[in-house]
Amino acid sequence: MGKVIEMDAERLQGSNGDRLPRRLGDSRSNAPLAFDEGRPHLGAALVLPGEPDQVAVMRRRIRSRTTGRSPETDAVVLLASELFTNSLRHSRSGGPGGEVTVAVFKLPGRYQIRVTDQGPRESGEDDSFPHLRTLDPLSEGGFGLRLVANEASRWGTIHEDGRTTVWFEIDRVSPALGS
Repeated sequence: MGKVIEMDAERLQGSNGDRLPRRLGDSRSNAPLAFDEGRPHLGAALVLPGEPDQVAVMRRRIRSRTTGRSPETDAVVLLASELFTNSLRHSRSGGPGGEVTVAVFKLPGRYQIRVTDQGPRESGEDDSFPHLRTLDPLSEGGFGLRLVANEASRWGTIHEDGRTTVWFEIDRVSPALGS
């Protein structure tokens, strides 16, 4: 069973208030994870065992922290599922005793999701950090991060303390007034 940790998002604030980039193209960059200053925001982090059946637990938890059934929530769930699966497949989180942390933040006008794994496997490969691969339509894999890049409003990666976080944001559509 995963652990749910409520946290004050201001503790995680790392921005100087600059406008967020539309989309990050260089996945090796430490992209800003920014919050609006002066407004406390609560988020939830779920620490799950690195096992494939835990993706269903993660999906339910994300739906409970967002608006349930909406195009934005469906996109958030799909992209988070892709990143969770990538963590299992490409990092130490998919090994014995591995864990994946998924944090969900409902911020003004957007959702922010962070999927943190236990870092690359000790394979010595140059492919050890998340990045967009050359598109190969005959390949059975390599489409998950491309899906994130195409569907997210903003996304990026952070590598620190041996862990890898892939984050993305989905802008929320304001409901039409008077409908």
